[in-house]
Amino acid sequence: MSDKTALKLWLQLAKTSALLQSEITARLRTHYGQSMARFDVLSQLARTDGKRLGVSALSRMLIASSGNISRLLDRMEKEGLLERSPAPRDRRSIMIGLTPAGADLFTRMAKDHECWVGEILAAMSKADQQELLETLTSLQRVMSAKPE
Repeated sequence: MSDKTALKLWLQLAKTSALLQSEITARLRTHYGQSMARFDVLSQLARTDGKRLGVSALSRMLIASSGNISRLLDRMEKEGLLERSPAPRDRRSIMIGLTPAGADLFTRMAKDHECWVGEILAAMSKADQQELLETLTSLQRVMSAKPE
């Protein structure tokens, strides 16, 4: 009989991740009318310090599954959260950047997001949180270095 620890670990990670994402998504919708995918887009654009990203680069950076990124970006542009412009060197490519309204919304959401994550994880001791962080960081490092 084989050891099922790795399979059990994967299942626990998947379930826990889904629970965390579901709770944060519910809070983003309740307080801001936004999805996790929208928060993720705003977050990635906010990290560029005012620079713009190409759609494919943005898509690769997203944590949450974006589904149809073009449709999501269309809606966010219509709401004034981001703007598109042609790439300077290749006018066929589109660059995405935050508008002031998008940056403001992200700043407000990020503050609440940090508090919510703290509230949710408060049931774990700081030592357990640190140990889990180190273990998951190690796992990510190993998986990133491993050829597929």
